[in-house]
Amino acid sequence: MKAHAKMKDIWGRPTAYTPKLYDMSGHWLTSQGWLDAALYSGMVVPDDYNGKNFRPEKAIARYEIALMTDRALGLVYPASQPVEGELPFTDKEEILDWMKGYVNESVKAGVLKGYPDGSFQPNKTSTRAEAVVMIQRMLEEMEEGIDALDSATTIRVQYRESIPYTHEISDTILQERETDQIQLQVIDNIVYASLNDLYDVQIEMMQENGNTQWEIIGFEWWPIEQKFYVEPMDGFYWEFQYQAGDTTYYWGKWSVHPSYFCEPVRFLYGELMVPICDFSHPKEEPQEGWQAAWDAETQTLTVPMFYYNGWGMIS
Repeated sequence: MKAHAKMKDIWGRPTAYTPKLYDMSGHWLTSQGWLDAALYSGMVVPDDYNGKNFRPEKAIARYEIALMTDRALGLVYPASQPVEGELPFTDKEEILDWMKGYVNESVKAGVLKGYPDGSFQPNKTSTRAEAVVMIQRMLEEMEEGIDALDSATTIRVQYRESIPYTHEISDTILQERETDQIQLQVIDNIVYASLNDLYDVQIEMMQENGNTQWEIIGFEWWPIEQKFYVEPMDGFYWEFQYQAGDTTYYWGKWSVHPSYFCEPVRFLYGELMVPICDFSHPKEEPQEGWQAAWDAETQTLTVPMFYYNGWGMIS
C-alpha cells in the first residue's frame, strides 16, 4: 500500500505535496535520503524557513528542537491545542504563544527538560551533546514497546463481511489465518498496530477472496497536518480520516461520523500506529474500527479485517 503525500491549496483542495528546500542540492542529508524522510513525514516543513532555505549548518534553537521532535513523534495535533494552565518555567514569557503547545508536548514526552534554575531558554542554541541526548530521548519515546508481546503470542487476522448499509460486522468469517506482517507496540497495556500494515493485510485478503473493491481504494498522507486519508477512487463509497496524536477518527462521505480509539494514535518512523486492544479491558470478540479480541488462555490476539458490502468501504 502506498500513500500519496498531499497538502491543501488556497481553496482547501488536495494537491500533490512536493516539498522543496532550495539550498540542499548536493548536501549529504539529501544524497543519503534523510531530507526526503524528514520532509514527507512532516518533521521539516519548508515554509518554516526564510526563502525555503534550510541552512543546515546553522545552530538550532531549543524551540526548533521542540517543533521537530513533536512532529517526529506525531504530536502536531495535541501541540496545536491550547495549553492548559501555565508552563512550569521561570522564563515562560519568552516562549511565544505558537511555541507553547510544542514545548509543552516535548516536555511531556520527556524529550526536552528545563534547566536547574527553572528556565527553559527557548532561544538558546543546543550543543551536539545536548542534541544527542534529546534525539535519544525521542527515540526511546517513539520506540517504547516495540516487539513487547511475548514470543508465544499468536496474531490472527479474521476477514469478515459487514452487514449491508451498517457499520457492524457480520458473524460470517470468510477467511482466518495467522500473520507476522503487522508491526505492533505495547505501551501501558495498550496494543498499537501499524495502520499501513493493517490495510496491506486487509487488501491482500480482499484480493484472495475475489473482492474487487480493493482496486478503488486510494491512500493519502497529509504531512503538515499529519492526517491519513483512505479514499475511494470513484468518490462514491465511505472514506476514513485518521489523525496522529488524536483519539478521534472519522468515517463517512456526505456526512462525517466520529469514532473513537481508547488512546491517541501514535507515530512510529513516520507511520501511524492505531490502538487495537486494551489488555486491561480485553474484548471477547473482534469489533469494527480494528478493535481486536484477546484470549489470555491461548495468548491469541485476533484482529478483524472486514469490508462493507453495501454503500460502504473497508474499515
